[in-house]
Amino acid sequence: MFFSCFLLLLAFNVLSAGRVPQPEERIIGGSSIEIEQVPWQVSLQVDGQHYCGGSIYSKDIIITAAHCRFTREGRRLEAEDFKIRVGSALKNSGGRLVKVAAIKSLETHVLNTTKNDIAVMRLSEPLEFTNNVQPIPLAEKNPAPESSAYATGWGVTSGQHNYWNGLHKVVYTYPEHLQGVWLNVNWWIFDGTQYCIHHNLIPVGSAGQSACFGDSGGPLIVNKQLVGVASASSCIGPASYTSVPYFRGWILNAIKSI
Repeated sequence: MFFSCFLLLLAFNVLSAGRVPQPEERIIGGSSIEIEQVPWQVSLQVDGQHYCGGSIYSKDIIITAAHCRFTREGRRLEAEDFKIRVGSALKNSGGRLVKVAAIKSLETHVLNTTKNDIAVMRLSEPLEFTNNVQPIPLAEKNPAPESSAYATGWGVTSGQHNYWNGLHKVVYTYPEHLQGVWLNVNWWIFDGTQYCIHHNLIPVGSAGQSACFGDSGGPLIVNKQLVGVASASSCIGPASYTSVPYFRGWILNAIKSI
């Protein structure tokens, strides 16, 4: 188990679609849920399409992943490149779109790695809280081993292996509707900054469960608290989440200064 988690971090398979404006991706083996069930979930939009996930912390603060600030080509995205869709389980319609006024991420985040993968966004105007739009508190301590955690997002749902003229290609399914999955997982802490969530997964194309491409920046919830931010996944193996308790102090300071 530890070895597979170690390989995940070596692979640096960053979850973000990272391709604009190509289709984005989501939770493997999850099921459709309504936004009322997770009203803190938001969609980070770039060029009018879902790009990453995020979580509402307050009326004007969103928590997401630092690597969501970059395209696959390494171009840095600025505040004006984003809009945030809140209050909708549909990634590209419904709810409300709000502009981003400022972004702050850890300067020590290394592109194409999971290191220090955390960011804070300040909205250009405050949200109005409703049944569909609510904040999620930051966890103060890491969850106990074997905790049940809830992961949500709009990433890849499944993949089908196609073979043609000796070439192998995986065709992914991209959902429009928000997905969620309960994970009964083991937690491995790397330098105290990340969770490696490992469970009995089945390869793409089967009925496994995991976070996958496009779930980046989205929440991992334990006891109605934000414990993790989606960072990396192999889709058929363990997923890496940035530890919110570890970075809680940085997050709160960033909110004050952004």
